[in-house]
Amino acid sequence: MTIVLLLAGCGTSGVNGVPALRLALGNSLTGAQGKTVEDQNRIDHTVAPGCAIGLYKPAECDRHTKASAARRAELKS
Repeated sequence: MTIVLLLAGCGTSGVNGVPALRLALGNSLTGAQGKTVEDQNRIDHTVAPGCAIGLYKPAECDRHTKASAARRAELKS
């Protein structure tokens, strides 16, 4: 029984997960260059779901949050 479950699990990985990942992350990032607050919003809107579903490690999400805050401060000045 264990082998059957293991083999079944292996069959669900790969390209089949791409549509779900695409749906989770969305397409807000396309064209964003970080030159405006709106661009930064689009970048954050793309990264946040990746953090929520565990695609990125907590340290990576923290690093993005800090970098985003710094970029927003730069854009305001």
